[in-house]
Amino acid sequence: MIDVAKAEKDPARSIVASTAAGCNPVRVITSDNGRVVWVTARASDALLAFSAGKLRTDPAHALPADVCVGELPVGLALVRHGSMIVVADSNRFNVPGKSSSLTVVDVPDALAGRPALVGYLPAGKFPREMALEPDGRTLLVTDFASAQLEAVNVTALP
Repeated sequence: MIDVAKAEKDPARSIVASTAAGCNPVRVITSDNGRVVWVTARASDALLAFSAGKLRTDPAHALPADVCVGELPVGLALVRHGSMIVVADSNRFNVPGKSSSLTVVDVPDALAGRPALVGYLPAGKFPREMALEPDGRTLLVTDFASAQLEAVNVTALP
């Protein structure tokens, strides 16, 4: 956690708090209400959820969810008004026996500590970045290694 105002004047003293975020945290997004910070931890094959409030006040207890996802997750996007999150499992290093996919996670279940994995969707090679179209019905996914743009119908997710 960095105090932005302090960082502008004294960067060396701008760190307010810190906490572990798995191995190789690579992307971060926040829930619409700003209460949850989601992080993909690439080398941990994990999706992590942090309580934004506790990150500053009690970082040792800020992690309400740690969900095992597919191989080497990178991108992530909240869909269905924040009730689900889609994670881009890149398989960036072509691990034998693993594939690139999109993991779908149920947000309320994850935050409640219940099994939250909804399932996997096929993806091109190295799905990386994601953006939800303004109407919330289509998720666009860039597949870096296959040089394609994938469109996922969010309304058809289980």
